[in-house]
Amino acid sequence: MADTDQSKKVVVVTGASRGLGRALAEHFLARGYVVAGCSRGEATISDPAYHHSTVDIRKEVDVQAWARALRREFGGADVLIANAGLARSALYLSLTPGDVFDDFLRVNFAGVFYSLREISKLMLRRQNARILTISSTMVPLHQEGTACYSATKAAVQEMTKVLAKELAPQGITCNVIAPAMMDTEASQELAKDNDWKERMLRLQTIPRVIAMEEVCHVADFFVSPLSAAITGQVIYIGLAD
Repeated sequence: MADTDQSKKVVVVTGASRGLGRALAEHFLARGYVVAGCSRGEATISDPAYHHSTVDIRKEVDVQAWARALRREFGGADVLIANAGLARSALYLSLTPGDVFDDFLRVNFAGVFYSLREISKLMLRRQNARILTISSTMVPLHQEGTACYSATKAAVQEMTKVLAKELAPQGITCNVIAPAMMDTEASQELAKDNDWKERMLRLQTIPRVIAMEEVCHVADFFVSPLSAAITGQVIYIGLAD
């Protein structure tokens, strides 16, 4: 049963129409929060406390317009989970087309930057606000064929750590959740490449698919009021870094 204060808090989730983003949105709805989600497509969640917007986070003007709408409707935001991201079949760097590289930059890096910049402005008058970004265990594994993906996720980690210092005086914490393989549409697409799934699982310290509920559990930890002194951290799920 959600308490009264919690039911007033607003959790903002990018990429909320499928995969981990949808799981996180549904998780916080079940805990009694108001959730404002976005994706390039239509809403896939039906809940009176869920508010969906069609936003292309690759476009600065889209994210700015969304942030203005959130300010008008909710007056601010308490939690941001910058989840939206792009994963594609593994390609060696020398074989990666320029448009694929550009897609990774625009979604995984620029899109996260726009989201962090605009939504963090909505948090300045909120107490105990939280920002979470989503990275991957591919960053420390340095696997062949993941140069663009891993580089953008590493950039997100560094951006989050710097932002943690910038926003600390306002009481806003910024942390990173980096799960190993999960059962998402992106991983299913990657798994079509021969024995990719088996090879990736062998690289993990805990060689199994990570459940989305496990990622939600870590998000709960960071969002808790008792985590107000924890910022600039990266939690790898399934891998000992």
